[in-house]
Amino acid sequence: MDLILTFHSLDTSGSVISYSPDDFRQVVEGLLEEGVALVGMDELLRDEGQADQPRALLTFDDGFSSVHEHALPLLAELGVPALLYVVTGWVGRTNRWPTQGAGAPEFDLMDWSQLRELQAAGIELGSHTVEHPHLADLEEGDLERELASSKRSLEDELQQAVRHFSYPYGTYRSSTTEAVRKHYNTATTTDMRWLGTGDDPLLLPRVDAYYLREPKRWAPIFGARTRTYLKGRAVLRNVAGHLRT
Repeated sequence: MDLILTFHSLDTSGSVISYSPDDFRQVVEGLLEEGVALVGMDELLRDEGQADQPRALLTFDDGFSSVHEHALPLLAELGVPALLYVVTGWVGRTNRWPTQGAGAPEFDLMDWSQLRELQAAGIELGSHTVEHPHLADLEEGDLERELASSKRSLEDELQQAVRHFSYPYGTYRSSTTEAVRKHYNTATTTDMRWLGTGDDPLLLPRVDAYYLREPKRWAPIFGARTRTYLKGRAVLRNVAGHLRT
C-alpha cells in the first residue's frame, strides 16, 4: 500500500494551507518508525503494488519559503527524498496569484537560489504551472503556455529535466490531462485516497496533510483507523464539492 502526502506551507498560523513544523517532523519520523519507506516519485511508481514494505512520497505545492526553512534541514538530515511543485511565474514573490482568494493567507515563496539548494539536497522539483490558474477553465493555447513555459523555465534554471506536474486546485478535464501528458511523465491531483494498482500516472491521488493535523492522534498513519477516517473525509469533501457546483 502506497501513499502520496501533500503539504503547502510549514508554519504555525493554522491556515488551511499550513502545517506546523513540529507536526511535520512527527509525520516524517512517525512514518519511518512505522517501517514506511519514504521514496521519490520514480521509485514509488516502480513495481507498483509489489514492494515488500509500504511506501510514501512527500510532496509540497507552490514552493513556500517555509519549506526551505523547516523541511530542507530535516529531510537532508534523514536522507529523505521529496517532490516540490513550483509556480514559476511567482518564484521569489508571494502567493498572490490572480486566482488566489482574497481571504487566503499570504506567504513568501522561494527564490531560484533556494530552489537550487533543495535540488542539491535531493528534493526533486516539478511544475505547478506559471500562474496557478484553474486549468479546466483555460483555452487550448493558454493551457499549452502554462504547461510548456513552466517546464522550460524550470529546466533553464535548474539544468535538469523536469518530468512531474501538479494540477493547481486539482481541477482538470480529460483534454487537460492529455495536454499534460505531452510534457510530463506524472501528474498529481487532489483526489484523496491511497495509490491503487493501475492508476493513471497523470492522475495520481494524494492525501492532503491538512486532514492529518495532530499526527500522534492518527498514528500509525498506515493503520486501519486512519485509512477509514480519511475515506470518510474524502466522501464528505466530494459531497461538499458537488453542493458548491
